[in-house]
Amino acid sequence: MSDNGNNTRIRSLVAFRWVIYVSILAVFLPIVWMWADPSTFKLVSNTALVDQFGGFDRLLLWQRIGGFIVTGLPAVIFAWALICLLPLIRMAERGDWFNAASERYCFRAGKLLLWHALVRWLSDTALVLVLTATNPPGERALMVNVGSDDLLSLIPALMALCIAHMMRIGRAQRDELNEII
Repeated sequence: MSDNGNNTRIRSLVAFRWVIYVSILAVFLPIVWMWADPSTFKLVSNTALVDQFGGFDRLLLWQRIGGFIVTGLPAVIFAWALICLLPLIRMAERGDWFNAASERYCFRAGKLLLWHALVRWLSDTALVLVLTATNPPGERALMVNVGSDDLLSLIPALMALCIAHMMRIGRAQRDELNEII
């Protein structure tokens, strides 16, 4: 490959790395902002679930902390999956991406994305439990919801797992060919 092609590839990978860093910030900042200063957050985004169950003003400190943890856990898992992509980018920059380590990172990212989909689905249920925990008996709520966005969040996870599986098969075929030659 020419130097120009190699430089273009490395620049695009550096840009991709920055996209991952910005994505991690974009996942965390709204959650922190929502729980730290809900009045200004409402100006730019929706807090319908919290508002539906009484709003932020009536929450005790432990409910705010619990709400932050419940909404932050899916973000942590998603960020962890994104972090698994960073070593793949470094390997691709070196031209060494077709190995067992890259397969492991891709598989790990896929598993984390599956966990993210599950935890994200359960987080609304847990948030409602936290929000209504101090309500008198008979006014507490339990909500279980499955939407298309919950099902669509499985697609990137399944894609990452398929890519990891294809890498494993391709690596095995390459090793078999190397034994023959």
